[in-house]
Amino acid sequence: MVALDTSAGAVTRRPIITATMPLVVGGFVVLTILLFWPWLGHLSSALIGPEEDNMQDFWNSWHAATAHGWRDFLFTNQIRYPEGTSLSYHSFAWPQVAAVMLLGHIFGTSLTDLILFQNLTLLASFPLSAAAMFLLARHLLGERTGCNAGAALAGFVFAFNPWHVAQVMHHAHVATIEFLPLFVLFYLKALDERNYLHLAAASAMMALSALSCWYYLFYAFFFMAFDLVFRCSRDRKWPEKWQLAAPMLCVIGSILLLSPWLIPMIMARGPANAGTNAFVADLFALVVFPPSHFLARLGESIYARLTGNPWEATVYLGLANLAALAWAFACKTETDKRVMHYALVGMLFFLVLAAGETLHIGGHPSGLPLPYFVLAKLPFFGNVRTPARAIVMVYMFLGLGLAQACVIAARRVGIRQRACMAFAAIAILFDFFPTNLAATPLRCSPALAAIAGDSDSFGVLDLPRGYIAGNIAMALSACHGHPIVAGETSRKLAVTLADQLETGNLAAQQRQLTAAHVKYIVLRRSKGHSFVWNETDGSLDDYLRTYPQVGSDDEAIVLRVY
Repeated sequence: MVALDTSAGAVTRRPIITATMPLVVGGFVVLTILLFWPWLGHLSSALIGPEEDNMQDFWNSWHAATAHGWRDFLFTNQIRYPEGTSLSYHSFAWPQVAAVMLLGHIFGTSLTDLILFQNLTLLASFPLSAAAMFLLARHLLGERTGCNAGAALAGFVFAFNPWHVAQVMHHAHVATIEFLPLFVLFYLKALDERNYLHLAAASAMMALSALSCWYYLFYAFFFMAFDLVFRCSRDRKWPEKWQLAAPMLCVIGSILLLSPWLIPMIMARGPANAGTNAFVADLFALVVFPPSHFLARLGESIYARLTGNPWEATVYLGLANLAALAWAFACKTETDKRVMHYALVGMLFFLVLAAGETLHIGGHPSGLPLPYFVLAKLPFFGNVRTPARAIVMVYMFLGLGLAQACVIAARRVGIRQRACMAFAAIAILFDFFPTNLAATPLRCSPALAAIAGDSDSFGVLDLPRGYIAGNIAMALSACHGHPIVAGETSRKLAVTLADQLETGNLAAQQRQLTAAHVKYIVLRRSKGHSFVWNETDGSLDDYLRTYPQVGSDDEAIVLRVY
């Protein structure tokens, strides 16, 4: 019997871990190595992903590995010096940085060590999330022919999809998705078996999901709401007491676990930055080849028109996957309906959420209002500014649907049928085969040695400014260890020196920096789009005439303020 069948006597208690798990995990590890081999030769010298938020993620790991106490995770002046900034809304992937912190305490926190640990923890999200999805799918499928193959397929689709690949290259917190299937697994087992231990485990997984990316706290809540409505609609009756009590107890338990982090976050009252109608799942993007696809050129013209940015707009579901899902829906029998309908309705539910405030078609808002239009106006909910990330739940339900498709296909015998199954499996693998895997070489500029060798307490100003430049300054501050005036956080909660910097009159600037104990200025040499000097930063030549130079190389010039 499958878990979704809650009729009397239908629930069968099965162990979560089966004898096949070591083989499954090993297989997903090997698959990770095969698919991402271009990164493996540079694990200790280059960060996964292009120069962007991956540099901020590295700073997060470095900050965690070198923190002096728990207060450093709530507030820091290592960035946005001298005032410092709250880290309540910052993009910490807490389980991931905790792993880096542990590895750093055991093996050391040199730059190369931390780069290696950062990359390994990111790559680990692939086999871990695939294995977690395998367990969920295996539980829902029950003991049926093809269940292991179907669960493995579900794990592959959930973990190795283009959206997850894009997030691994840009956002470590969003890429930490392995706790979501475990939350769903324990929650469904708690509902079906009326088991408080499983409910406690679901609360823990919900909390870990939120600590990975706080958006996932909302997605877990939305899932429980969906599951409740689905069951009531299917059974055509009002929910029982346990069906109402379980989600409430799960939410209360997770909030209690999260309260040391959640309370400061709510008190910070961060602004709801724009994005709920820009970073959305476009209707065309669901079927158009994304930038990491080997046929990406065919989708370039569409992606150039999409709102937001390419990595948030990547919501490709896979043409081969959709074809297999359509075939399975047409071939399903009465016993296949429960999982198939659950998967399809779940996909639709989270697709609507991922689409944002209004449906976007080919980069153009259609004007059709969607539920997110209301959610974006609610307190706290409005801070979930990137609706497209709800696509992670769509991939989870897509994996369940494909797992059921595999079970349906396994019942068919004959050479022709087996050949079709093999062709479909190959098509799904190639459709999600990742290409264009970017990496960012990271090394300490020799010019920074002058700052690293100064034992005084002071701050460092990095110029020119800009979002990417600020992220790079964060990563390279690990080379000297001193606070920096620059720095990017997920929410800007206060005005600091970086917002009030005098650049028109450098004599006045020198007095301003001296008063703030900013002892050095690092001038980055032009480097494509990463470092672009403009009039708001002042003139490079004026800086060289005003401040004495104490270090220089091909990448940077270091000036002394006092």
